Amino acid sequence: GYLARKKFASVKSAVVKAQALARGFIARRYYQETRVAVIKCQALVRGLIARRWFTRARAATLKLQSLARGYLARRRYRQVRCALVKLQSLARGFLARRLYAKIRSIVIIQALVRGYQARKHYTDVKASTVILQAYTRGYLARKQYVRDRTRVITSQTVVRGFLSRRRFTRAKAAVLTIQKYTRGCLARRHCREMKAATTIQAYARG
Repeated sequence: GYLARKKFASVKSAVVKAQALARGFIARRYYQETRVAVIKCQALVRGLIARRWFTRARAATLKLQSLARGYLARRRYRQVRCALVKLQSLARGFLARRLYAKIRSIVIIQALVRGYQARKHYTDVKASTVILQAYTRGYLARKQYVRDRTRVITSQTVVRGFLSRRRFTRAKAAVLTIQKYTRGCLARRHCREMKAATTIQAYARG
């Protein structure tokens, strides 16, 4: 329980850090690509506008050197401004569509990465849980085996002691019985011998 939660917390922390790094890398890369694209587009537009404006202004200047220069310049400015606004609108629409496509791709990639990480995390946690369960079961089995072995050894010791004491008691009783019987036999034999001696003495005296 505790080891599994600890490992799960460490794995979760590593996954969160990896996601943060991946998101930061993707955001910086997207910002750099967008910035480069905008700068290039602005440079192209500015160059095109500058060349067109310079060409037309030069032609108008050569043709009209009087009051027409002011009129053509103002007209040209309005045209260029309108064209620039339209071009900016087109460029913004293109960039917005491109940005949306990139964002959508990033979201899909993030979803795939998160799904893979979740499945990998589940697999790691499951494997760790199985290992922990196996280790716990083995530990409990070994502990139970030691307890059972200790109980069996204790029981065997008690039984052997009881049997030893019982055999000793029986042997002692048998020895005492034999001694008692032997002493009785000897006493009766001695009594018969004494009686025979008394009879012999009486006969000899009489």
